[in-house]
Amino acid sequence: MSVLMSYFARPWGLDGLLLGFLVGQFVMWVLMLWLVLRNFPVTRPISLACFRPRQMYVALLAGGVLYNLGVWADKLTFWFTSGTSTPVIGPLRASTIYDLPVFLAYLCVIPGMGIFLVKFETDFVEWYDKFYTAVREGGALQDIARYHDGMQGVVREGLYQILKVQALTLLAVYTFVPALFGWIGISTLYIPLFLVQAVAASFQVLLLAVLNVFYYLDRRRDVVLITATLTGLNFGLSAVSIHLGPAFFGYGFGVALLITLMLGLVLLQRLFRKLEYQTFMLQ
Repeated sequence: MSVLMSYFARPWGLDGLLLGFLVGQFVMWVLMLWLVLRNFPVTRPISLACFRPRQMYVALLAGGVLYNLGVWADKLTFWFTSGTSTPVIGPLRASTIYDLPVFLAYLCVIPGMGIFLVKFETDFVEWYDKFYTAVREGGALQDIARYHDGMQGVVREGLYQILKVQALTLLAVYTFVPALFGWIGISTLYIPLFLVQAVAASFQVLLLAVLNVFYYLDRRRDVVLITATLTGLNFGLSAVSIHLGPAFFGYGFGVALLITLMLGLVLLQRLFRKLEYQTFMLQ
């Protein structure tokens, strides 16, 4: 919707493009709100109970803010470094050398996101529900162990499939990117940064899948630790990459995501090893 509206609003210049983007986002928000209200009817249209001290999950707030800040940290670093950006409107800035490859790289994760939605938002949820239903209703120990292994197996298989699909996608992109950039009229000087960003975006999909599991299992502190690590590393390594020169642009984002992903996998493995014990002992 945003792309379509922006296309038809091109005659109005930058204002038209921004209007198209705004309309698209508004329509998406309205549709998502309608789906939520249809499936979860409310008795009161507005409730401020979430701001009460004992009903506010600060860790959820921190995890969400830190994740988004961590993902955007490299962009912010490039935007507000004078040597890599130019002013657009008021305080808003853009990085000509960085923004376009980043945008194109995120198009490469569409296959991986499809696997993420199928494996983690359907298959994992099914095993997750079976496991905790058996725990709540006093299921047999062998059934609980089987559901636990099923959850762990789905996570392992989902991560492997995302990795496999993204590897094939990156291989195809690496093969055809010179011809593709020439066809759409983009300078081939962007190709090295684009390839680095495409790999980094693939790491981000894997990290998102790992965080999704932590959220389902209500391990908010682990999420805060992982996202805080991503934020700190991305800011720091992106600044280092700018200092090292154009040949290193994008590596800060990629290395930050890789290190954070490794941390998340280690914590996830430890969590599944102790999940049954923690589930029963913390009741």
